[in-house]
Amino acid sequence: MARELYVTLRSPFARKVWMALIEKGLATEIVVIDLESRPSAFEALSPIGKVPVLVDDDGTTVPDSTVICEYLEDRYREHPLRGRGWEARLAVRQLDELGDALADGAVALFFARRDQNARAEAKSSAGIDRLLDTLDAAASPDGAPFCGTLSYGDLAVLAALGYLGFRHGEGWRPGRERLARWYDTLDQRPSAVATRPRLA
Repeated sequence: MARELYVTLRSPFARKVWMALIEKGLATEIVVIDLESRPSAFEALSPIGKVPVLVDDDGTTVPDSTVICEYLEDRYREHPLRGRGWEARLAVRQLDELGDALADGAVALFFARRDQNARAEAKSSAGIDRLLDTLDAAASPDGAPFCGTLSYGDLAVLAALGYLGFRHGEGWRPGRERLARWYDTLDQRPSAVATRPRLA
């Protein structure tokens, strides 16, 4: 059977995994679903009803973006995206958590604005600003990957920033030149170009 990844075209979490599969050279069929009318077959794969879900070519089914990335690193050793040794792996996991937290914040901000909830909007915006400042301080001035070599942590941050720009514009850039340079550098990778968020 063909390897399948279930996604929506806007989910930063699905995009993180999609980019990881491309970076690792793993041929994958992308299955785009509508979360508003989830097909029963998808609900059987993901009882919590979220993307991404990976169904590997032997039928192994893995939900959750970080769990999928760890699975891919454990099973497919070519083109590693996790680093070598516990210190490098810890750094990647911490970066991945920052990226996922930024994505969560950007999603929450979208819903707060949609619902005209000023209090929730202010809370989400403040959390996003803290994360952006943390990432800018950690970014290399030359746009190199955060942990020295490309990792799924970088992909998490790239996907989160892509979603932030897609939903809320590029207002995060002023005063964060290091992070903007890092983003612009990695956003030109073929995996990033192929997976940019879009409506359809």
